[in-house]
Amino acid sequence: MRSRMRRGIVGGFALLGVACVLIVFAVASSFRAERWVEHSLELQQSTWELFSLVQDAETGQRGYLLTGDRSYLQPFLEAKAQLPEREDQLRRMVALSPERAAQQNQLFDLIAAKMDELGRTVQLRGNGQLDESAALVKTDAGRQLMVQIRSVVTGMDRGEQDVLSKRTSAMDTQRLLLMVAIVLAIGLACALAYMVIREGRQHSHALRRSVLALEQEIQQREEVEAQLRQAQKMEAIGQLTGGVAHDFNNMLAIIIGNLELLIRRLPTEDARLQGPANNALNGAMMAGELTKQLLAFSRQQALQPKPTDINLCIRDMSALLRRSLGENIQIETVQAGGLWPAFVDRAQLESAIVNLAVNSRDAMNGSGKLTIETANTVLDRTYAKQHLEVTSGQYVMVAVTDTGGGMSAEVMQKAFDPFFSTKELGKGTGLGLSQVHGFVKQSHGHIKIYSEIGVGTTVKIYLPRDFSEALDETVAPHREEALLSQHKVLVVEDDQDVRLFVVNALREIGYIAIEAGGADAALMALDEHPDVRVLLTDVVMPGTNGRQLASKAKERYPELIVVYMTGYTRNAIVHNGVLDPGVRLISKPFTMVDLAREMLAAIKDGTSEHA
Repeated sequence: MRSRMRRGIVGGFALLGVACVLIVFAVASSFRAERWVEHSLELQQSTWELFSLVQDAETGQRGYLLTGDRSYLQPFLEAKAQLPEREDQLRRMVALSPERAAQQNQLFDLIAAKMDELGRTVQLRGNGQLDESAALVKTDAGRQLMVQIRSVVTGMDRGEQDVLSKRTSAMDTQRLLLMVAIVLAIGLACALAYMVIREGRQHSHALRRSVLALEQEIQQREEVEAQLRQAQKMEAIGQLTGGVAHDFNNMLAIIIGNLELLIRRLPTEDARLQGPANNALNGAMMAGELTKQLLAFSRQQALQPKPTDINLCIRDMSALLRRSLGENIQIETVQAGGLWPAFVDRAQLESAIVNLAVNSRDAMNGSGKLTIETANTVLDRTYAKQHLEVTSGQYVMVAVTDTGGGMSAEVMQKAFDPFFSTKELGKGTGLGLSQVHGFVKQSHGHIKIYSEIGVGTTVKIYLPRDFSEALDETVAPHREEALLSQHKVLVVEDDQDVRLFVVNALREIGYIAIEAGGADAALMALDEHPDVRVLLTDVVMPGTNGRQLASKAKERYPELIVVYMTGYTRNAIVHNGVLDPGVRLISKPFTMVDLAREMLAAIKDGTSEHA
């Protein structure tokens, strides 16, 4: 009995295989029939569109002959420009329908004659020869050409309609055959399913294997759901911290700027005034660094990724790491040969490595061994399924390993949470790993912690491989700097306090600064001061934003240099965390030194572009 059932199952699968082959054949035939139907419809549409272009050209010609207003020629000029492309399109279609070739050639000849007739009348009218152009129109040659064109187009349409009917019928036949094959396949599949179920009931061990597989799947699903909840929590915290950082940036821009102006104007010999003012400025600068860390965690910092040699990056950092970690930390680097370039923001990568190294130093209590490794890695689909936000592919891996006390499972689960720290009070902000996590995720990479109590910890960063040919590791030579007093700057900022600081700072540096509280006022100021060299504008403003203002201003003054300032990167000039090409951005809060450097760089770049 069991042997007969097994033979029946094998035979059923054979029949099902034949049915599947028939289905594949029927699907392919159906697709071909549908494509021919689409070809006929596209050919009809293309023919009538060509006729419509000629009509538009004639309409434009008539309007121009009657009024003499050249704006009426727009349809004629557009039709004249588009006709070659449309004729080529129709010619390619007719190549698949040779029965239309003769009609096509006749149509093209008539259209050429018609456009020539329209062109001659337009030329005569443009030369002031009104009577001659009117006489040419009255010859009735143009109307006869249009009648002939319409006749040819109608003939092509009717002929293709007949072909379309035949092709539609063939398509319906193919679909019917496909449906029959599918019904047969479903019937066979149902019969096989019944036989397999009966066979399966006789084998209890197969059921036990299924139960075991189901339990494993449930466990994997629970792990994935836990990762999803963690990702959602991090996203929610990131949005909150990003909004807080944005508001603090605007306030810190006012505080830092005015403190700098105050210090510059205080008597240098009066230590009683200089000391408190400098302490206040240092505190504000520390707060500014904190907001930058918050933006990094919330994945809202503006990255400038480029193809980067990570081995070279780590070699260049060796001196910095030794100074940062101290003499009691032994540093070892293991760099892979033939390492792929990574597509990453080098400055932010260096900051992330320093953060990890400092965390490792603290975990080792200032004494131990730190190992930095690089390698080429492939994260396959299986790994990607087990880890959310991971895309399978090729990555460049950077691993930082220490010989510290290690982390427990509970600590590793919270390691990337902002403000979470196992250090003593006052010895850390709890934002180091959070900042690294945000940077890696914003760079479309992956980060993973491996740790054992009493052995040490390894943090692995996976950065996407870059497939471009050249690494961008060079720095352009500096050119001669122009005199600042020759440049006038228009500051556009809706926050009055921030605007006042920026204007005063620019004047203190040596620029000629004027101000505007919004886009409309800025455009009026540009008209009143056409000698403005630089437009320094906030991005997020009520009504017209900074990017829209810059576009309007550049239309009027193409050589105008535009510099954006913002405390929030989720806006019109940053997409997926990366600056748009050619955009110059200074992030709030900024110091007078930052402002002077960015302005000078923008002016030098703008001067070279228009040289």
